[in-house]
Amino acid sequence: MRSTIVAVLSLFMATAVLAQWEPPDAPKDLPDNGGPPLVYYTHSYFKETPYTAGLDDRISIHVQNFKTLLKNANGNCQGIVLFLDGMPIKGDKPESCDTALGHVRYRLLRTKEDDDAWHTLLGSPHGYTHNITVSVGSDPHVSASSTVTFNLEVIPRTQFLGFIALIALALAVFIYLCRTTSLVRSGTHPVPHERPYSLSLFQMSFWFFLVIAAYFFMWLITDELDTITDSVLGLIGIGAATALGAALIDKNKTAPQPDEPGGMSKGFLNDVMSDPTGVSLHRFQMFVWTLVLGVIFIGSVYKNLEMPEFSATLLGLMGISSGTYLGFKVPEKQGSDTPPGATNPSPEPDPTEKKPA
Repeated sequence: MRSTIVAVLSLFMATAVLAQWEPPDAPKDLPDNGGPPLVYYTHSYFKETPYTAGLDDRISIHVQNFKTLLKNANGNCQGIVLFLDGMPIKGDKPESCDTALGHVRYRLLRTKEDDDAWHTLLGSPHGYTHNITVSVGSDPHVSASSTVTFNLEVIPRTQFLGFIALIALALAVFIYLCRTTSLVRSGTHPVPHERPYSLSLFQMSFWFFLVIAAYFFMWLITDELDTITDSVLGLIGIGAATALGAALIDKNKTAPQPDEPGGMSKGFLNDVMSDPTGVSLHRFQMFVWTLVLGVIFIGSVYKNLEMPEFSATLLGLMGISSGTYLGFKVPEKQGSDTPPGATNPSPEPDPTEKKPA
């Protein structure tokens, strides 16, 4: 019990100290003059960067004629609404209000109610910070006049550099494995890295890698965990089903020999867009649609910080493309009709050969 009391008292003391700290260049508090509320200063609680804050950080907003603002909010400090870039952050309530000095403190928190506003504030990042306007209001519809701009941290610098290094390393390892192993290759060539690349395995690995990178990127910025949409899950399922179907079809065919079409790799693009007869339209169509949807996916994640919700029509188109690929794969020639060393069961008769008497 004693330790609990000490912890609570320590928390209150730390909060009091935090509320009193201000940057050395902070202006003097403006006295009430009976006019409308005016936001004239904002700072964070970082001594090195007092004018920058991000999610889960605290900011202090200084308001002239704060008593008027509080009166308009029916005397309820929790009724004062934070505005960032003119958008009300209705789910983020003040931590404290100092009526004597005219200061109100917030901890920048994301709630489901403010998802759209935060996606707008944090989306399409062009740097580590985003300069925004800051104000408060007595209701979510009208904000007080403000002369304040502030640097909202969009991407944590250290964590982002670690993310880039990790993704670059993962991509390098993935490419190395693709080139030196049978990770995305098919066939039975004795040397794994000389087997031809598989279009279906490429599609499956493409979506897996892209979704993992996007999920990590969005978590880094928004701290959200539930970001995978139903349509993205559908795309992953289409890729997995296509790879499984292709494997089952190939299993029932005679494996091509190294010197036959499809027996040895002739380069990535040539392998994924060609069947044993040459470049095929159905393979080209599936490959292009995979890349197009991938570009749309990346753009949506960067701009809106959310994975896209592809329509049922678009998913159907992707499914038709994959189904067409599997349908044309059934009659593809995988090797010679007669395996090497086997005896032809019905040899053609030799016209020069004499028949026995």
